[in-house]
Amino acid sequence: MNVMPGLIKPNDKHIAALIALVGEEHSVSGEAAIDYSHDESPEISATPSVVLKPADETQIAEIMRYANSESIPIVPRGLGTGVAGGAVPFDGAVVLSLERLNRIIEIDTDNLMVVTQPGVVVEELQRAVKEKGLMYPPDPASQDTCSIGGNIATNAGGMSAVKYGVTRDYVKGIRAVLATGEIIAYGGKLVKNVAGYDLLHIIIGSEGTLAIVTEITLKLIPLPKCHIDLLIGFESVKAATEAVSEIIRRRIVPTSIEFMEGDIVRMVAEKSSATVPMVDAGAHLIISIDADDDEELKRRYLELGDIALELGAMDVLVADSPHLQKRLWEPRISSRDIIREVSPTIMAEDIAVPRAKLPQLWEGARKLGEKYGIRVLSFGHAGDGNLHIDALKENIPDKEWEDKMEKYVPDLLKLAVKLGGTITGEHGIGYIKRKYLHIGVGKAERELMARIKKAFDPNGILNPGKVI
Repeated sequence: MNVMPGLIKPNDKHIAALIALVGEEHSVSGEAAIDYSHDESPEISATPSVVLKPADETQIAEIMRYANSESIPIVPRGLGTGVAGGAVPFDGAVVLSLERLNRIIEIDTDNLMVVTQPGVVVEELQRAVKEKGLMYPPDPASQDTCSIGGNIATNAGGMSAVKYGVTRDYVKGIRAVLATGEIIAYGGKLVKNVAGYDLLHIIIGSEGTLAIVTEITLKLIPLPKCHIDLLIGFESVKAATEAVSEIIRRRIVPTSIEFMEGDIVRMVAEKSSATVPMVDAGAHLIISIDADDDEELKRRYLELGDIALELGAMDVLVADSPHLQKRLWEPRISSRDIIREVSPTIMAEDIAVPRAKLPQLWEGARKLGEKYGIRVLSFGHAGDGNLHIDALKENIPDKEWEDKMEKYVPDLLKLAVKLGGTITGEHGIGYIKRKYLHIGVGKAERELMARIKKAFDPNGILNPGKVI
């Protein structure tokens, strides 16, 4: 597959020159490079010509200058937890791994900022700032294995986005290397900055196609003093999704509102050791609330419970200790793994729509499943309108599955757009959704994106074949 005409697969001379820039001990090639041939995307892989592990920004700049002069494609890589094929090195591209840039440089408690390198694992950063009584809220499901640089690349969200927002809401400054090897810096420990075009937010979410981020300044907030979780069962998906809209309409903003349809609830109960209450429910909502004092917390969760019961909830269970909270969340956290146990091959979409449109999204996805003869299951971040909708291959023959997906996927994405939504809420476009970008983004906007790409990366060497 030739993803970018005009680029070349590096030869032995090129590879030797690139390895010399980082040292042989910090490069990987041959069979050992297979670990860098894929991310978490199903059935998509390509072996890189070589993997480079630079130590710092200077080495990255040297690599990019050489690669640009020789038209060699470079694929930046965090920790490989993406699910859109964004880190797959097609056509023998060179992988530039940021795993060695893994240091938290400074936690600034005076300005409530943290300065970090991109290879730091998100959960490690959260733990470090928590020790200072501070919080970095974005919490993607892979937070224990994904890197902060990867989160910048995809503008990652997470369960707490309903209250606290997504990655870009916390990025205040970056340093980055361009495809030409030039080093840029924008922003910093600033609350306000309107000097020129906002390069910061052009790079965030660009999936490694515009620049390689080498240092990030993130805003922190005070750590809430207490929190509690609720598990609410509803007899139908319609009732559960309508409850989400009603909660927000009542001006209550929980930390998170997670959704699981009843078929997933029962699948988890059957296939795992998790304790699953209200297993006969049509849907579950898991709601987290935080506050700065116990009285405020109690007022909020009692109000939420009353609203749920008013809307026909089967029951409201309260988890007020770490042990109970872990048990309450276990079914939701394990849901994707259980689905993959039932069907190792799935087509996972992460559509986002206005919250009030969730009932129509779920119903529309269900009808598409019936139309194409596939099982479709939904779960995810109902509080911000972002559902993970999984189509299960199960025993469908390979060719038949491919034919079904060629029709089902665009139909589902068109449904999202029709409802005022987007074709991806947090996973990104990467390689997998590139052919569907036209469904969610207009021609004029796509042409503007192409011109932005050309301005940042004139020769098209950075992560070719991704996004646009």
